[in-house]
Amino acid sequence: MNKFKYLLSNSRKFHHPEVAKVLYKNNKLSKLVCGSPFFKLRDSDIPIKLIETCYFINFIKYFFPNSPKFNFIHDYLNILNVKNIDRKTKKYINESDIYLGLSKTGLETGKLIKKKNKIYICERSSSHIIFQDEILREEYNDLGLNYKPINNWFIEREIEEYENADIILVPSNFVQKTFLKHNINKSSVINFGSYLNSFYQLKNIKKSSEEFNVLFIGQLSIRKGLHYLIEGFIKFKHPHKKLYIIGPETKDKVFFRNLLKKKNDGSIIYLGVKTHKEINYYLNISNTFVLPSLEEGLATVTLQAMTSGCPVIVSENTGALEIVEQNECGFVIPIRDTNAIVEKLNIIAENRNLQDKFSENAIKFSNFYTWENYVEKLDNLVESFLQKKQL
Repeated sequence: MNKFKYLLSNSRKFHHPEVAKVLYKNNKLSKLVCGSPFFKLRDSDIPIKLIETCYFINFIKYFFPNSPKFNFIHDYLNILNVKNIDRKTKKYINESDIYLGLSKTGLETGKLIKKKNKIYICERSSSHIIFQDEILREEYNDLGLNYKPINNWFIEREIEEYENADIILVPSNFVQKTFLKHNINKSSVINFGSYLNSFYQLKNIKKSSEEFNVLFIGQLSIRKGLHYLIEGFIKFKHPHKKLYIIGPETKDKVFFRNLLKKKNDGSIIYLGVKTHKEINYYLNISNTFVLPSLEEGLATVTLQAMTSGCPVIVSENTGALEIVEQNECGFVIPIRDTNAIVEKLNIIAENRNLQDKFSENAIKFSNFYTWENYVEKLDNLVESFLQKKQL
C-alpha cells in the first residue's frame, strides 16, 4: 500500500477529522486545514502541529442571524472564508503528495499541486451544485416561498474545481448520478464511515411496546424535506405517537414555526440542538428515524441512526439508498411523497419483528462501514488512478 502524504482542507470541519485521524495513525497525514477552532477537534487524537485552524471568519458569521436581511454579509464572509482556507492550504503542498479538498475550498491549491505532478481530489459531499440549486429552486417555488439561489461565485468556482480535479470523490451513487447527468465521468464513490464511539445501542433501554416514537435529526430546512415528514406524521394514525425533531433552525424557521403552529396537536416535540450523547439516547428510544431530504450526499445522521440500531426511512436522494437496501435496515422512499412516509410508518408500527430485524441488521452494518475502511478505499482509489495514468 502507498505511503503518500495526504493534505486535507474544508471550510468548517465535517467528516475530515475522522479521515485525518486514520491517516495520522498510518503516518499518512501532512496537514488538516479547516474552518473550526481547535477545541472542536480535541477528541480527534491528531497532534496540534498537524492541524491548521482558520475559524475567525466563521466565528464572525454568528453575529449576523441567518435571515434574508443578512444574505449579502453571509455570502461575503463565506467567500472570504474559502479563499482564506485555500490560501492557507497552499503552504503545505511541498510536504504532500495528495490533496483532498472539500469543494469550494481548493481551487488554487488544486491547480498548484497538479503543476507539481501530484494528485488533486475534489470532494463533493452533496449532489452536483447545479442539480442542488435547481431542485431547491423548484421546491421553494412550489411552496410559494422566496428562494435564495446559490451564489454564482460558488457555482463557477465549483465547476472549475470539477474541471481541474484528477478525481471527484463523492459519498454515494446518488451523487455520482448527478455528476453523470452533467457529463462528468471522473467521480468515484466511497461511502462515509459510521461513528461507533459516539453512537451505539444502549443495553439498558428498551423501546416501548405501546408508544411509537419517530425521530428527525437535521437542520429545520426545506432541503431536508421536514415538511413532508410533518405532513406524513399528522396523517399517521397511532394512539401514542410522538415525533421528536432535533436540529438547528435555519432561514426557513418562519415557515416551520407556522407549519408546527398550524399542524401540531402536541405530539410533535422540537428539542433544538443536542449533544451526541443526547442524540444517541433519542435514537435508542425511537422506533424509526426518518429523513426525507430532497438532496444529500450521504447524511451522516443516517449512519448514526443505524449504528444505534434504529430502523430508518430515507428518501432516495439522501445517498443512503444502496446502504439501506443492501443491509435491509429500513425503507427507501421517493422524494416529496407524504403517502409513502405514512405507509412505511404503518408497516414498522404494526410489525415489531420487522423493527427488530431492521435494528439487528443496522448494527451489523456498522461494523463494515468504518473510517479505517474508508481510508483503505481511498488508498485503493489513488493506486487505481496512478495505474491508469501510467498506461
